[in-house]
Amino acid sequence: MRVGGYEFADGARFQPGARIDDPKLVGEHIDFLRKQQKGELTPQDVLADAKNPNSPLHSFFEWSDTAAAEQYRLQQARGLIRAVVAVYVSDDKPAVRTRAYVHIPEPSAPHYRSADQAMSTKKTRDLVLQRAWREFQQWKARYKDLKEFSTLFEAADEVAQKVRAIGKH
Repeated sequence: MRVGGYEFADGARFQPGARIDDPKLVGEHIDFLRKQQKGELTPQDVLADAKNPNSPLHSFFEWSDTAAAEQYRLQQARGLIRAVVAVYVSDDKPAVRTRAYVHIPEPSAPHYRSADQAMSTKKTRDLVLQRAWREFQQWKARYKDLKEFSTLFEAADEVAQKVRAIGKH
């Protein structure tokens, strides 16, 4: 089997100004780099090539060190928020660990809220569940060819049908 073309993954996010109009060129260039490295491509290989302003990968990177440092720190902050787990305790039940904060992808002002607060309001609950479902569908698409997960995917498809059926009533 051979590669027939290249596209960007659904939901892929790029920095403003990235030349996303030609995923074929980007994919072919990255594959060229992989072949140059005897089949073992690293992020360092991609970055080294992208430093050249004539590279088709150049626009996908922030070249201002100040702006890049700020973006990196914001990514670290997001990771820190996602890493915090709340441990709920009560006298009659074992402790329960859950993510303390969830991302609320409101188009005008994306932010994080405590998980219990987000799930207690219909609007934010719907946003969290919709995002979780999209992420699961993306994960499923990424690993659809792994037969080891076929039973899980079948079960997910059954759940999706039931949820759609409930929504129609």
